[in-house]
Amino acid sequence: MTDRLIIRNAFMVDGSGSPGYKGDLLAQDGIIRELGIVSGSLGSVIDAKGKILCPGFIDMHRHCDVAALKEGFGKLELLQGITTCVAGNCGMSPVPNAPRYRAQLQNYLAPCLGTFENETFSTHREYAERLRSILLPLDMFFFAGMGAIRIAVKGFSSAPFTSGELKAARSLLQDALDEGAFGLSIGLMYVPELYSSTEEIAALASVMKGGRGILCTHMRWETEKLLLAVREVIDIAKKAEVPLEISHFKAAGVKAWGRVLHETIDLIEAERAKGMDITVDFYPYDCGSSTMMQMLPPGYLSMGIEEAIAGLDKSENIQKMRKLLTEGEPGWDNLSKTIGWDRTVVSSVSLPENQQWWGLTVMECVKESGAADEAEFVARLMHSEKGKVAIINRSMSQEDIDTIAGLPYSSLISDALYGDMKGPHPRLTGAFPRFLRDFVRDRKVLSLETAIRKMTSQNAARLGLTDRGLLAPGRRADMLIFDTGEFRDTSTFLTPTGHAEGLSYAFINGRKVVENGRLTRGDGGAVLASPRA
Repeated sequence: MTDRLIIRNAFMVDGSGSPGYKGDLLAQDGIIRELGIVSGSLGSVIDAKGKILCPGFIDMHRHCDVAALKEGFGKLELLQGITTCVAGNCGMSPVPNAPRYRAQLQNYLAPCLGTFENETFSTHREYAERLRSILLPLDMFFFAGMGAIRIAVKGFSSAPFTSGELKAARSLLQDALDEGAFGLSIGLMYVPELYSSTEEIAALASVMKGGRGILCTHMRWETEKLLLAVREVIDIAKKAEVPLEISHFKAAGVKAWGRVLHETIDLIEAERAKGMDITVDFYPYDCGSSTMMQMLPPGYLSMGIEEAIAGLDKSENIQKMRKLLTEGEPGWDNLSKTIGWDRTVVSSVSLPENQQWWGLTVMECVKESGAADEAEFVARLMHSEKGKVAIINRSMSQEDIDTIAGLPYSSLISDALYGDMKGPHPRLTGAFPRFLRDFVRDRKVLSLETAIRKMTSQNAARLGLTDRGLLAPGRRADMLIFDTGEFRDTSTFLTPTGHAEGLSYAFINGRKVVENGRLTRGDGGAVLASPRA
């Protein structure tokens, strides 16, 4: 007997953006077979009267590379309706890694990805095999991270690739694509990628020429120089001849709000009108989150990450960092100036003696600690924590976010970080239901149908996935059922660990994985390869 699931009397929002309608759905053997009026009652039957039925949410920007290997993964994702996710974003990936630089890579990634000292994988193939060796609660894909590739080839050096190093980097990207990576992610705000030129990145990304993958980019600047940053990544994509996805599109810092964002949108739309394949994504919060490392001057870090962090207990090094923070550096987005220490909150530390700083701005920490200034406090904290400090930046305008949400080519992501932190950004547990609650139900910025399209079919299309993202015959039965008045996020910046509530059902391949806000199974997913592989 085949597995049959009938959902009756639902208000179906199919993911296409078209108006919803009342009807039934039949799924059989994990595939949607019929929509409309379904006769018979053979199989499992669910009455969804008064509730929404839509495709499962696809989060194509989630930093769960390491978290997926740890106990408990899946609960906070499935409870907010995520049935498919993609890791390896912002250039940050645990693979590839070379023995010489492996410890440095692990320490560097810990605030965003979490720790993985006990894992032995070093290539994308070994990483994929490790994922396949466990039961995954949801489907997972990955990008190749340029940061990891560069570190594997030449560590944290600020020098450009030699011809031999570029060849090695291209080979590592090719290996990742052969293993099913969706493309290349870059994080031009972070060391060591911020040392890379447009030409160097394009030469690496051109491995994907001919439809092998997309370029997914965390830009070099997201503040007043946003327009220049977008021009740079457009140039890279054109030189490499690859599609471009601008990650967590935003205008950060008060001086960038409004005008700079609109000028940048004008540039993107001009390129789209010429036929360029360029899209953007965003998360539904006015605060960002990252590692404290991005606040440190590259001129100080250029001595090498380990040496730089180890040397932050010396007054001469603190003075060097203070001078660079004060004067700035050419081409560097000095977030201490463009966003400000008064908008930078400590969100993750590991040592007991540093827990007192959690939830305080750096400016508040200076007052409480007795440090001479922000440079001294940050130096002390980063030295004691060996660089493993995460932050939240209060950096964005809600009006700007609403503008981005209204773009027809923008889609929703979480950009969730999984560092071992007391105060994670609430997007980790609530991005998708928050989008429905805040942008649809409460403030009516978007229609329900448009919002769901931005979480389902639009992300599927960007990734080249033709088997999910829509309620349509022949598509996978990855589906959600919920009441719009009950499905909600519970996490805030002050209480950041609450799981989403109110999801009636979630299905992966027609198999029930959530029922009435509780997980029913944790083996519904798999690690999959890009259809372009």
